[in-house]
Amino acid sequence: MRENIKSKTYLLWNLFVELRKEIVGSQRIRVQIIGVKIAFISASIGAILVNKERIDSLLLIIPAFAAIFFDYLIYSYGYSIKRIGYYCRKCIEPQLKILFNWPAKYKLWEEFINSPRVNQHFSVIGNLGITILTVILATIEILNSNPPRGLMFILIMLLGLFLYDVFLHMRKYEKDWSVEKDFKKY
Repeated sequence: MRENIKSKTYLLWNLFVELRKEIVGSQRIRVQIIGVKIAFISASIGAILVNKERIDSLLLIIPAFAAIFFDYLIYSYGYSIKRIGYYCRKCIEPQLKILFNWPAKYKLWEEFINSPRVNQHFSVIGNLGITILTVILATIEILNSNPPRGLMFILIMLLGLFLYDVFLHMRKYEKDWSVEKDFKKY
């Protein structure tokens, strides 16, 4: 019996450690994508505006679309990170508390980081802020250029993708997952 508890503890702890490594790796990639987004958007807008006499400023629509697509990549990594954290919080941490006789008044990491007082949204605001500014700049440029119908269709697409981008960043991930529902299958 004691050997069974030891092997379960070992397996559970190693699973927790490996999932934490996956979270850290995903966070690192997400930060790199954010850096590339900021560099690309800034450089492309700067290049277009500096050369406004030689190139069409309607090209500002390219960084606007790029900002949105970068956001989708950033969101996908955030979703993955939250999904792993949810699994750790709902499946692994409760078992670790039991196995290690953890005091109830102390939260483990995933439980702590998801408490409302600790949660912050500055990264979402900052990331979407860059996209909002880029989309506004492109929209103003398009509307000031007396656009043909084809360009208006592209603007509507841009604004639709942008609204979906905002929706993705504002929604709650946990609605997608239910540990209890998933385990009832087995």
